[in-house]
Amino acid sequence: MTEPGLASEPAEALGVLFASKARAVVLHLFMRDPSRAYYQRQIEQETGLPLRAVQRELERLTRLELLYRHTEGNRHYYQVDFLCPLFPALRALVTVGFTPLERLRSELGAHPSVRQAFLNAASGRVLAVTNGEETPRLSLPEGYALQGMGAEAFAAAVARRAETIAPFLVEGVDLLGRRDDVLWRRIGRAGYEVQKAEGVS
Repeated sequence: MTEPGLASEPAEALGVLFASKARAVVLHLFMRDPSRAYYQRQIEQETGLPLRAVQRELERLTRLELLYRHTEGNRHYYQVDFLCPLFPALRALVTVGFTPLERLRSELGAHPSVRQAFLNAASGRVLAVTNGEETPRLSLPEGYALQGMGAEAFAAAVARRAETIAPFLVEGVDLLGRRDDVLWRRIGRAGYEVQKAEGVS
C-alpha cells in the first residue's frame, strides 16, 4: 500500500506551502503559465534560486501533489496538476500579486486549448492560437481584447504572411514562450522574429 500524499492533510499541506520564500518564488513561476512543464535547470535560471533550493521545493510540491513529475530522456519535468484540490485556491492567492501582464499570461497559460499567445501592446489585442476554432472564454485583465485562431488556420496564415497576423508577429510579443511547439518552426521558416514579452523565458 502506498503512502498517501500530503494533500490528504490540509493543515500539513498549508504549512508546507507557506513556510518558504523559495517555495513562493517557485509557485509564482508555475502559476504564470500553469500548463507549462519545466525541468530543474530551467527553474534555476528562471528564478535565480540555487539548484539545491529548487530541488527541495520541487520535491515538497510534488509530495503535496500540486506538481507532478514526468521523465523524458535524462530530464525530469515538473508541471502543475490541475486536479489537485488546492490548485484553484492557491492559484487565486498567488495571482493576486501579479501585474496585469502576468495575470493575462496566467489566464492564457491555464486554458487547455491555448497553444500560443501573442500580444500587440499598442492596441491591447491578444491572439490566442488554439487547438480548436473558437475563441476561448477567459477572464482577462482590463485593457486587453482576445481573439482566437485555430492552429491550422494560424499555420496557413504564417505560411502566406497574412496581414491579419502581422500586428502580433511583427509588432507584437510572445506571451507564453512555448517555443518547443512545432508552430515555432513554421514561424521561423516564414522569417518572423517575434520578441518575447517581459518575464517570458
